[in-house]
Amino acid sequence: MSSAAWSYFLFTFSLVVVFVCIIVYYYNPRRKKEIEAPKQRMLEDDEVMPDSKRKGGAHE
Repeated sequence: MSSAAWSYFLFTFSLVVVFVCIIVYYYNPRRKKEIEAPKQRMLEDDEVMPDSKRKGGAHE
């Protein structure tokens, strides 16, 4: 194999390794709370402010 072929192979292999490392880091069970927190915050109900001027909706 030529040096160009080896360089393409090593570059592709390094990209695959980086991709696998990102996937392993993101789906690590120790990070579950950190990943789930924003999803849970979106599902929580908003607090109603007493001086709110909103009309309609479920908070009335």
